[in-house]
This record gives sequence, C-alpha cells and structure tokens, in this order.
Amino acid sequence: MEKRDKIAVFTLVLLLIGIFLFSLIEKNSQWIEVFYARGFYRFYSHVPRFILGYIPFSLGDLFYVVVVAFLIYLVVKLIGNLWKRRWKNSFRSVLLVINLLLGVYFFFYLSWGLNYYRKPISANAHLEVDSLKLADYLVVLNGFLDSTNTLREHVDPSHWEGSKEAIQEDLNQWVQRDTAFAAFLSRRLIKAKSPINSKIVSFFGVSGYFNPFTHEAQVNKAMPVTFLPFTTVHELAHQQGIGFEDEANFIAFVRLQQHPQSFYRYSAYLQTTLYMLRELQGMYPDLGKDYKGKLSVNVLKDLEKEKQFWREYTGWVDDVMGLFYNQYLKHNNQ
Repeated sequence: MEKRDKIAVFTLVLLLIGIFLFSLIEKNSQWIEVFYARGFYRFYSHVPRFILGYIPFSLGDLFYVVVVAFLIYLVVKLIGNLWKRRWKNSFRSVLLVINLLLGVYFFFYLSWGLNYYRKPISANAHLEVDSLKLADYLVVLNGFLDSTNTLREHVDPSHWEGSKEAIQEDLNQWVQRDTAFAAFLSRRLIKAKSPINSKIVSFFGVSGYFNPFTHEAQVNKAMPVTFLPFTTVHELAHQQGIGFEDEANFIAFVRLQQHPQSFYRYSAYLQTTLYMLRELQGMYPDLGKDYKGKLSVNVLKDLEKEKQFWREYTGWVDDVMGLFYNQYLKHNNQ
C-alpha cells in the first residue's frame, strides 16, 4: 500500500473514531452545555464570524457549491475508473468520497451541530413548563389573535418593502444589545446576511437558514417584508448557539415583542400566532379553522400575499428538500 493510501485509511479511522466519540457525547446534555455550548462554541464561533462576518455576501453558499461540485467530480471519476477496471484508482476514489462525506459530517458537529444536544432553553432560562389544557391554550391564542389584529391596524407593511437592508441592520444591533439570554448564548459578532441570490433560495421554500460551517445567518430578502423581522431574529438565535427550531422561535418572539417598533412586534405576533394556529388545526381542524377566521381582513391579506409569493417559486424542488430536511431534523434530535 502506497503512502497516500495509508494516509487516506488513517484519516478514515480517525474520522470514524471522532464520530463515535460525538455519538457518546450527545447523550450527556450537561457536558455539552458546560464544555461545548458555553465553552468551546463561544470561543470558536469568534473565528469564522471574525473572518467572514464582515464580508457582505455569503461565502457559505459558495462553500456548498464547491463541496457538491467536488463530490460530483469524485463520483464521476470513480465511475470512470470502474468502467476502465482501474481497481487501485477506484479504491482511492471510494476512500476519497467517504473521507469527504465523513469529514463534512465531523466538522458539522464540531463547528456547531452539538448545540442540538445542549440543555433545553426551559432549563437554561429557568422557565416553568407544564402540560397545557386546551382551554388554557385557547385563552392564550385569543390574546395573540387580538394583539396581532391590533398591531396590524397601526402598521402598513408596504411602507417597509424598500427598507429590508435597514431592517436587517437594525435587528443585528438589537439582538447584539439584548441581554435576556446572555447567560447561555454566544455574543460574538451577531450579524445576519442575505443569500447570494434570494430568488434561487426561494425555489427551495427557504425563508432563512443558518450555515453551520461558516456560521453565517442567512435571510431571504425576496420574501414579503412582513416576515423578515421574525426570520432575521430566528436565524440569529441559531447563530448564537440554539439548535431547536421551536427554541429559536421562542427567542425571536421574546426579543421582538419588546421592540419599540410596532412593525417588528407585528411580525413577531403574526408568526407566533400562525404557529399556534397550525398546532390547533393539526389536533382540531374545525376549531383551528374557526380561530383562524378571527384574524382581521388586513392580516389575512398579508397571509395571502405570502402564499402567492411562495406559489411562484415552490414546487417539486421544495418537496424534495422538505423530505431531506425532515430527516435531517429527526436525525438531530428534533
């Protein structure tokens, strides 16, 4: 076996050992919280954000393109070697493909992914979490419906369509100043960006996403502005070390409900109300439909505008991505 083949096999063994150790660490949320989330991640997250945070465009998007392109190249090369019966070269190609995939997998968890296994926000923020009866849920939902309708009377989303960059910058600073969750979240260079091309991202049905390799929080600026504030703060929560989607939603709501700008508060209440309505409709479809009917005409117009936007872009690509994303969430304890 040649030296480069030995290096490839040695790399494979190291990656498998590292991934096995991660699988053991995942079971200890206390260790992850203390040593990873509040220790290593807070220190390490400064590195990619300091290097990439000041670059106005998304390098993370380019990273995905390069990795996928290189993987396709390796697969094509492997097929060529197999076709020509070059068994030694085929073996090397297989090793390279496996090492690339395992390397990306390993780096994902080292860089950010172990945040999926930290202690829940209810424990970190000392929140009392009890089972909720339907009657209590409806009382809370009624309050959110009233707040959403009232806030919509005082804002006009169309006046904000041309201010998306200003909104993003304003919320970057707002989250940076917020101290409500400072005890357990990273506070290194908090900043949201936009994808290289928001319209392309829209075809995948994505309003925002966090790149765990470059630590860039991305927000789709092509979508209606009504949903931009909540999405921005949600993605910034991921950037600060929150893995679960529902916890990022909770943090986004808490931060925006205190904002002096009523349009930002409207975005927070609207999104949270929609999440609550979806939960209700999933369990009690007729009751959920009745409560959705309590939204004002203007709020319903905003929702219809959003639906029309996504209809123009989403299709089979979004469906396929949804299947992969659902499996990704299940794999990562969600």
